[in-house]
Amino acid sequence: MKKVLLVTFSDNADHQDTLFGMYEELRKRSDWDAYLLCIKTPKVELQQSDHTWLVDCPERPGVTKKTFNLPLLLSIIHRIRREHFDTIYFESLHTWNLPIMMMSGKAKTYQVIHEVIPHEGDSQVKMVDLMNKAVVKFADTIVLRNKTYIQDMIDRYGIGAERVKYLELWRRYPDYTAPVHNGRALFFGRINPYKGADNLLEIVRLCPDIQFDVIGRVDPQMQDVVDQLAKEKNVKLNNDYVSDAEMRAAFINCDWAIVPYNSASQSGIIIDAYKYSRPVIAFAVGAIPEQVDDAKSGYLVEAGDNQKFAAKLKEAMQLSAEQYDAMSRDAYQYGSKKYATSGAVERFVKLLNDKI
Repeated sequence: MKKVLLVTFSDNADHQDTLFGMYEELRKRSDWDAYLLCIKTPKVELQQSDHTWLVDCPERPGVTKKTFNLPLLLSIIHRIRREHFDTIYFESLHTWNLPIMMMSGKAKTYQVIHEVIPHEGDSQVKMVDLMNKAVVKFADTIVLRNKTYIQDMIDRYGIGAERVKYLELWRRYPDYTAPVHNGRALFFGRINPYKGADNLLEIVRLCPDIQFDVIGRVDPQMQDVVDQLAKEKNVKLNNDYVSDAEMRAAFINCDWAIVPYNSASQSGIIIDAYKYSRPVIAFAVGAIPEQVDDAKSGYLVEAGDNQKFAAKLKEAMQLSAEQYDAMSRDAYQYGSKKYATSGAVERFVKLLNDKI
C-alpha cells in the first residue's frame, strides 16, 4: 500500500471541498493510504480521524506574521518525514508548500496551479506569479485543471512538458436538485476586475425585467461598480461572508448562473452550478469553453459582447418549464460525469501511479 499526503492550507471552501472529497474517496481504497493536512478551521464538512492533521497555519498564500511560526512548520515537516510518504499532493498555493517540498524526504510532489497567467488587475497578481515560479522549481509535477493553458505553462515558466499534467477539477456531488422556476439569475463569487463586474452592470441594465442576485466579497477596485449595482432595482446584493449552507441556497434559488468574466483559466462557479442542477451562461474566455456543453449544460457567448449576453439570458428565461427542466437535468448529468469526486478518484490515482 502506498501513502499519499493531501495538502491545502487554503481558507477557500472550494479548495477544501475538492481535497476533502478526494481524501474521503481514497480512504475507501486498499491500494492507497491517504492522509490530509489542512487549515485548523475548515469551512466545509470534514470526516476527521488520526489521518487528518489540522494546523494553525497562515490563511493566505502571502506573507503574514504566522508565516514565520517556524516551530510549527518544522514540527509539520518532521511529522511528514516520519510517515515516509510516497507522494505529497498540494491542491493550492501557499508559502509553506515550498519548505515542505524541499525538506520532506523522497516523496514525489505534485503542485496544482490554478492560474497559469495571473489575472491583470487582481491584487494578488504579483504574489501568484512569484509563487508559480517558485513551485515550478521545486515540485516534481505541476498539475493544471485545463488543457488550454498547458503550452502557456511550459513557455511562461520554462518547464519541461513531461512535468506538466492535466487533471480535471472535481467536487463532492449531491443528488439532483429540482428547479425552482423563479426567474432569477445568480452572479456568485469574489467581485474582482477579471470577473466582469463592469459587464454585469451593463447586462443588468439591459435586462430590467430579470432579477439578479449578486453575492460575493468586493475587491476595492470594484467598489464604484458595486455601488452602481446597488442602485439598480432588479439587483439584490450580498457582499458579506457566505457560509456553505448560504452558498447552496443561493444556487438552488436561481434558475441561471451567469459568468460574464473578462478572463478566466477555469471557473469553479460553473461546477457549483452543475452541482445544484443549474445551467450557466458564460462568456467564452480562457478555458471556460472546456466546461460548458453549449446548448446542453448552458450557453456560451462571444467574449465581451454584453448585448449578446443579455439577449441570451432573456432567451433562456423564456424557455418553457419542460425545456428548462431538461436543461437542468442535462447540466447536472454533465457536471456529475465530468466533475464528481466519485468519478475523479480513478483519474487521480492514475496520475499518482504514473509517477511512482
